Amino acid sequence: MCLELEFESELKYGNLQAPSKARKPRPATVSNTIAPQLTQEEVTEVFGQELFVFRCDVTATQIPAAMISYKQLSELGVLTSDDISNLARQMHARWRVDQVKEDILPHAKTLIADLKGRKIVGHPLASVHLLSLLKDMEEFELSNEFWAWLVQQDEFHCDARTYGAAIECFAYQGLGLADLEAMYEQAIERYSGTIIPSVALATGRGLPTMLLQGIITARLLHGNWKAAYEAFDVCTRLYPTLTPPRIYELFIYERPIKEAYIVFLMACRAGVPPKAGVLTPLLKEIWIKTRDIRAMIRVVYAFVGAGGKPNAMHLNSLIGSVLGSFPAEMKPEEPEYKPLYEATMKTVRDLIYAFNRMKVPLSAGSFNTIISVGGKLKRPELVQSGLRELIQAGLQPTIVTYRTLLNAVGDLQDESLLETTWAMLIKGRIELRQKWDMPDWKALIKACVACHGF
Repeated sequence: MCLELEFESELKYGNLQAPSKARKPRPATVSNTIAPQLTQEEVTEVFGQELFVFRCDVTATQIPAAMISYKQLSELGVLTSDDISNLARQMHARWRVDQVKEDILPHAKTLIADLKGRKIVGHPLASVHLLSLLKDMEEFELSNEFWAWLVQQDEFHCDARTYGAAIECFAYQGLGLADLEAMYEQAIERYSGTIIPSVALATGRGLPTMLLQGIITARLLHGNWKAAYEAFDVCTRLYPTLTPPRIYELFIYERPIKEAYIVFLMACRAGVPPKAGVLTPLLKEIWIKTRDIRAMIRVVYAFVGAGGKPNAMHLNSLIGSVLGSFPAEMKPEEPEYKPLYEATMKTVRDLIYAFNRMKVPLSAGSFNTIISVGGKLKRPELVQSGLRELIQAGLQPTIVTYRTLLNAVGDLQDESLLETTWAMLIKGRIELRQKWDMPDWKALIKACVACHGF
């Protein structure tokens, strides 16, 4: 008897299909890049083609390729301030994606040196992105040297937005709040424009969001919650739809869950939902601290309504919370058990269907969550349902599915299924031609210990 059918006969799952053979991975694709335009004058110049290639590489965040063209173009003096700003911004974007310092830092140093040497024209936003990039890389010595030069320059290199980036950079270095507040006031004195500095300081009028973001960060990191919320209030009142998601994220990460929940909804209401990666830990924290499923669904609903793109992690969090709310003390023989269990599974199916309609593809991961939760709650019927629903959905069990089954068997302390489940994992590894991972052995050891296998 095959291992899958043996597992079926022991747990009455129904037919369990063998894992499919390994397939060659599909090549990664990238969206088409819209090439930037050249002005009429640039088209007729001999360097027009090289400039066009440079701008295309910058737009596509191909920094090494862009820097090859940059060397010649900077020597010719044809790069505009917008070119420099875009290059710095895309360097920062590339770092956020790859986190490979040696691919970006040398080019950032080149750009900073050329700015200091007046080989290229400056732009305040270029300075902002370079400071933020160095902050993220924790290259604080270089960022401090750059700021010491910037603060003495004109508005073509430094403005109130640049001060905001500098304040944030120094805040992460632990500079005292009094010094950071002094920088904030200095920025207002220099760049409040037609607004009287005292009025700008009290009301925020005439202040860019980047400067407000900098002082909000400083106040949050130093525990001055009241002043941070005051600046946040100013920002959201003056720029209700233009407040950057980053400002909302600061409060979501730094404040207690009830405040984080409200701030997240505020961001969605303003039409600037935080990134999907911010919602994932928020859902987990809501469940841990409040066990409020409605709150979790409400925050996902607000996120989607504001244009956010949900993913499988959000679905798994909701599934886990719905199943986790099932009364642990209720026994299968109780009359209320069956209707409540069926209603719970229907809710899970409805969630899967709803996410599928939102272009979140159906995957084995959601059913793996059901299996995992079933094991942790010591409910074999949930483990059975997870595997059965996966098969009925037309999906194939994955290596993670088999490993999750092994973990669930350990949680259930079901010694009779230990050998069968381990054999299924072996078969999956062989047929999918995948190497063994350390989690496989950890799962086996944990299950053996739990089932008194040693």
